[in-house]
Amino acid sequence: MTRAPSTRSGAPKKRPARKPKPASGDGTLTPEEKALLAQKDYEEAVEERVRSIQIGEEAKRRLAEEKAGALEIPKLETLDRFLRRKMPPQKYLIDGLWQADGNVLLAAQSKGGKTTIVGNLARSLVDGDPFMDHFEVVETRTVALLDFEMSEHMLQDWMREQSIRNRRNMALVPMRGRAGAFRITDDATRALWARIIEDAGAEVLILDPLRPIIDAIGLKESNELGEFLQAFAALKVEAGISEGLIVHHYGHGAQRASGDSRLLGWPDAIWNGTLQEVNDPTSIHYFQAYGRDVNVPRGVVLMDDFKRLEFKTDVPEESKTVLYDRLVEWLEKQKELDEEAVAKGEELKGHAPGERKTSQIISAGIKGITKHTVAPELEQARKAKRVVLRDEGNGKPKWYSAPAS
Repeated sequence: MTRAPSTRSGAPKKRPARKPKPASGDGTLTPEEKALLAQKDYEEAVEERVRSIQIGEEAKRRLAEEKAGALEIPKLETLDRFLRRKMPPQKYLIDGLWQADGNVLLAAQSKGGKTTIVGNLARSLVDGDPFMDHFEVVETRTVALLDFEMSEHMLQDWMREQSIRNRRNMALVPMRGRAGAFRITDDATRALWARIIEDAGAEVLILDPLRPIIDAIGLKESNELGEFLQAFAALKVEAGISEGLIVHHYGHGAQRASGDSRLLGWPDAIWNGTLQEVNDPTSIHYFQAYGRDVNVPRGVVLMDDFKRLEFKTDVPEESKTVLYDRLVEWLEKQKELDEEAVAKGEELKGHAPGERKTSQIISAGIKGITKHTVAPELEQARKAKRVVLRDEGNGKPKWYSAPAS
């Protein structure tokens, strides 16, 4: 006869799980024991994994709350109130070229002088010199330059040639071969760079150029630049940067910056550096800029022996005149050298002071003067009475010189 369960506690008691009995006294586990132990290990592993995931999710939640607490969330306001709000006058960092608190994209052809423009820009921002001897610097800034293209020696030489006076107001990092360290699309990496840049006291951040960065962090230039640009905007906020400039190269068509169209919509102003002849870095360099309240027509960029640039818009027939201006300047210098030699008693062989043959002019290395351009430029200069030709005919050389003063 079966007994009814006890009702002292109000409910039937559960029987404890039956432990498997060893099949023998030598301690060997039975298949049943092994199955139970395996099940127990599995359950413990699952519980541990669940706990680990819960801890990770809680950590993310707390971090998100901490970040949200540090952010200043803007408030919506009505259009009426917004339009009645008094705004400070629109300011420029560089008059007519770069708005305060704005972003700039500098796009140029290969070997089109991007690095030289950046060096001149840094000097102007730090020292207050007119940019390219033309654009007034309204406010000086402390500049941080991250160069991803040149070696340390090259960068040092190029920056030394700029003869920057306020050197303590510029900080730089040679990043060639280390572009992967600038993975600012990662929050932790960006926070680290933000501290580095903020500690340097930088107000303007320049990246030169963009391509090594996107290659190193695995972004597609054709359609994934938006992710990097958003990260760059966040970096500016986190580091307290007011203005940013990114250098990028032209596409194969040499008509605009290559890659994602979002790159063209990101900046407040686009600066373009182009060459008269795409594959000839010695040809005439041009510069123009456009954007929000920025409209600088194309002009010519000249460079002296110290890599200092000069922007000119008032050059008549710029693509030709600038070339023969250089040619005439060189001939005038040759005339001075010859006259000094004659004054010292030296004898000139076969030519008058200052006269030079076409072959000598080509080999002089005058920027933009090549075997293809020398003849038309000499003819243009001769018609303008800036160059004198002595042609004795009969197969004898033609001699060119600057006119007598």
